[in-house]
Parts: sequence; C-alpha cells; structure tokens
Amino acid sequence: MKIAKSATAATALLLVAACGGGGESQQDESTPEELTVWAMGAAQDSLQQYFDEVEEKYQETYPETAVEVEFVPWDSLQESMNTAIAGGDHPDVLQVGNDQVSNWAVQGALLDITEQVDGWSAAGDLDQGALEYGRYDGVQYGVPWHAGVRTLYYRTDWLEEIDAQPPKTWEELVDVATAIEEEKGVPGFAAPTDFTNGIASFIWSNGGEIAVNNGGTWEGKLDSPETKEAIEFYAGLTTDEEISPQSYVGENELIPLADMANSKLGMYIDGGWALGSMEEQAEDPSVVDAISAAPLPGADGTAPAFIGGSDLAIFAQTEYPEHAWELLKLMGGKEYGQKWADAAGFFPVYPELLSDPQYTDDPVKQAAAEQMQNTKFFPATPKWNEADQDQKILPKAVLEIVKGDDPDTVLREANENLTEILNKPVE
Repeated sequence: MKIAKSATAATALLLVAACGGGGESQQDESTPEELTVWAMGAAQDSLQQYFDEVEEKYQETYPETAVEVEFVPWDSLQESMNTAIAGGDHPDVLQVGNDQVSNWAVQGALLDITEQVDGWSAAGDLDQGALEYGRYDGVQYGVPWHAGVRTLYYRTDWLEEIDAQPPKTWEELVDVATAIEEEKGVPGFAAPTDFTNGIASFIWSNGGEIAVNNGGTWEGKLDSPETKEAIEFYAGLTTDEEISPQSYVGENELIPLADMANSKLGMYIDGGWALGSMEEQAEDPSVVDAISAAPLPGADGTAPAFIGGSDLAIFAQTEYPEHAWELLKLMGGKEYGQKWADAAGFFPVYPELLSDPQYTDDPVKQAAAEQMQNTKFFPATPKWNEADQDQKILPKAVLEIVKGDDPDTVLREANENLTEILNKPVE
C-alpha cells in the first residue's frame, strides 16, 4: 500500500459549486487504479498497519485497486477541504469529526449516502444515536467510525488512603475532593472554564440542555432553571467550594492533565486518549500506574457524556462513488471498525462489541465502555461550530460567572447569542 505524505493545501485547479447539501457524482464509473482515503491526525505505525490490512482485504474483491492513505493534520483540515471543494486534490473516502458532518455537508463536500446506508445490514447494529448524528436535514452523509467519551480520572492510591470510592454524585465529588486536599495538600478536582465537553455533562445530568430544536427552530436553554443550576454548581467548584484552583480559570483540560500526571491534582475529567499524554509528561512514570477512571459523577448519579469521535464519509466529487462506498463499508464494518478503534485508541461504535474482555478487563477502558452507555450529542447544526469553537459561548459564560458577574444576566445574554447563531441561515 502507498502511504502518501500529509495532505496540504494546493492551488485550486477548477472552481466548482459548493453550496446547499452534499453533492452526487454524475460520472461514469470504471474500476479505479486507486482510491484515496484522508485520515485525520499524524501517521502512526499502528494506523499504517491498519490500512495495509484494509487494502489487502479490499483487493480480494478489487485486485486492481490500490488504497492510498493521506494523513491530514487536524489543524490543516479546513485548508485542505477548501482546496478540495474548489477542485484541487481530493479524497474518495474521508474521516470527518462527528460534530462537523453537517458543516461539510452544507458546503457540498460530502456525498448523499442515505440509500446506501439504508440498504447496509450492519447499519442496524451501529450506535443509532451516533448514526443519526451523521445525518443533516434528513440526509445521511456520515457513518460513525469510532467513538470516545470523557470519564473521571482519579488516583487509586489516594482514594484508598482516605477510604473513599470514586464519586458518583455532585455531593460525593465535593466530599472526596475536599478529603484529598486535606490529606495531600493539592486540589481535589479540576473545573477548567474553557471546557465545553465537561461543562455539558454537568448540565445534562441536572436535566438541562444547551439548546433544543423545535420544528426546525433552535431554542437556547442556557437560562433554563436546570441549566443555570448546573452551571452555577460548576462555577462554584472554584468560587464557593474552592475545590478547583484559580489557575484553571480560563484554561482547558490540558493544564489539569499535566498536574494529574505529576501528583498535583486528585481528580479531573478527560478522554481515554489522555493517558498517553500523562505518561509523556510525568516526571515519575510510576504515578500513571496509580491513575484509574470512573464514569462521570452527576447531580444524582452517572452524568451523560458527549460521545465524540469520527465518521466516515464519501467526498462529493469522487469519480468512483460505488467503489468508495464498498471501501467505506469495509472500513466501517464491525471487523475493521473495531480494528481502527483499537489502533487509534478509541472505542468501536457497535454497542455489542463493548462487552469484549479487552474493554471490560482494563479499569480505564471499562469505565469508558460503561460511560458510553450514557451519552448525548451537541446541537446537530453547522452553526454549532461557530457558537462553540469560534465564539465559545458556554465557556465564556462560565468564565464570567467565576469572575463574579451576575449569573442571570450572563446566561440570559449568552442564551440570546446562542439562539441567534444557531438560527442563522445556512449559506
């Protein structure tokens, strides 16, 4: 198999229309010499080995077709996609962040695969919420490929010393964090303000929502009683309970990660992929051996978590839509879908596979597998990217409350801004 260099932007060769929904290839199809896959992130040996296996399997049916893989850095995706949409080099099959499917669909970058998915027997075994998240405006553009959730990381040895179990509720979270600080002299829990994924879990566990879709119109819920209570509790972990230090105000989860790796923090929220970073940053690598995970504590029990991950999609301008679909089915099926998830450090999107011993026997993976039974999604609209990543509406609101601004005023204004953005016309 040919592993290409990371995809980068190139000069546009041909301008094509890119508005409205995803496109449909109108070209005659013959057996391709190669199909190109865009995989996001950096090339790794385990990922390259995966694509070697995929090509070998694919060539059992299509022996004349090579599978070329280009690893596209996440921070280069926007530029690479813009170039591809404008007629430059493009993939046949590509990996798309599951919260970005609608964004690329409205730009005309993704092929409508509704009919193909409806006729695919494996689709019924996928996580149906994740499959639905790959739809926009009633059209299927993406198929879930892997998933990941955030869990509560904690020090097993410290909890043993204070005779405590991982907290399952907000009350227990406060109690355990307080005991850790009293015993170890370090913060018991981290509540960074620039952390939409973590804050959302507190909101959802209290019966709140960020926004809901009512008949095609988005209605912000940041000022609802349930959401307001959850946000005030989260902010209060810094201002009232003084469990989370001021050093995490304005920060994301990367600062607590480093502290956790170096015995400067008792508990924090992050994904399963964080353990590798902890191992790299730990001055004493043995510390990581004492770190485990549990499902997220909620108001009265386990909190829902955002189920992040990636979808597989077909680029709208592919010359080989049928062959691309066959490749997508192979990569996203149970066997190779699980192989990809394992190679990439995530979880398969087939719930039945989560009972495999490789997930249940490892405490950290077991916690994530359990958490994956309790998940939610952010608003499925291309405008969510603007609301969250560009304007950081929810993190900014939490930050302002932590700094002492009136919660009612902050959340009312944030909610008005959120509602306006989510209801902007999609161009």
